[in-house]
Amino acid sequence: MLRVGLTGGLGSGKSTVAALFRKLGAPVMEADAVGREMMQPGHAVYNQIVRTFGPDVVQQDGTLDRRRLAELSFSDGRLEELNAIVHPEVIAEQQRWMDQLAQEQPGAVAVYETALLFEASRAARTAGWRDRFDHLVLVTAPEPVRVARYVARLAGPDASQQIRTALAEEARRRIAAQLPDSEKIPLSDTILHNDGSLEEISRQTEELYRKLQALARSSTAAVSAARRDRPQL
Repeated sequence: MLRVGLTGGLGSGKSTVAALFRKLGAPVMEADAVGREMMQPGHAVYNQIVRTFGPDVVQQDGTLDRRRLAELSFSDGRLEELNAIVHPEVIAEQQRWMDQLAQEQPGAVAVYETALLFEASRAARTAGWRDRFDHLVLVTAPEPVRVARYVARLAGPDASQQIRTALAEEARRRIAAQLPDSEKIPLSDTILHNDGSLEEISRQTEELYRKLQALARSSTAAVSAARRDRPQL
């Protein structure tokens, strides 16, 4: 089985690429979905977040106020605290998923999608983290495009200019809290440039999937050699 890490910053379109991979037949795990589940009441991650950030992040129904948590993380400089709680558990779940999938579908191209692949590995202080993946894919786009996508996704059709400006500022804060693409590119095996149409990124993804399928069929020795040759974070 080929273990693929798919990443990209806010507004890059990595979720679109993940959906395209799924449509092509690849098993896909979304780190955000796993993290959201772990943040529900009753989970250890939820309990630790409340202990660390206080009752202000809890809504009346007992669920986390994700908006408030994001404000504390990105605006108050506490993102590393949140990452240190969530990422190790999400990474452990990803490892269990891939181990099981390797037994059930040994020839699959398994895609793990996360916005913070590199950041999460640092936060979790995962030794030998690159060995979790055989191929790393980075989806990238110019920052103005990414900001515009974020605003378009969250602002309703009747949103005021004031709301759009606030969302744009929020997007830039979140982008600034992530590693820049200039640091991610040398660590990635494939770069998908998503600054064009849906048809263009679909074409790139389909072409890449064919290559990944071929790589999945190649020998384990070839995959291991490719991993050894990569730079380290």
